[in-house]
Amino acid sequence: MSSDERAVLLEKLTTYVRDELLGEENSADLTSTTPLLEWGVLDSMKMARLLAYIREELGVRVPSKKMIGDHFKNLKNITELVLALRKSTV
Repeated sequence: MSSDERAVLLEKLTTYVRDELLGEENSADLTSTTPLLEWGVLDSMKMARLLAYIREELGVRVPSKKMIGDHFKNLKNITELVLALRKSTV
């Protein structure tokens, strides 16, 4: 996995979460290590929207056994999950 691919994916995920899931007042504080679950950024509806984005836009289906808190703790972990799932389907 190249660092460029990782950076591009992280940027795509960050943009989606900032533009689609966060309100404008909170978007300035979003970083790759922002605790999404602790801050309440990801609730059940937003998680469903994020999973749909990952499936439709990034071409990765997240199996239910991978839907654990640690994988969705922050954008960095989500990026690593998507990269790992991409690698396992190749």
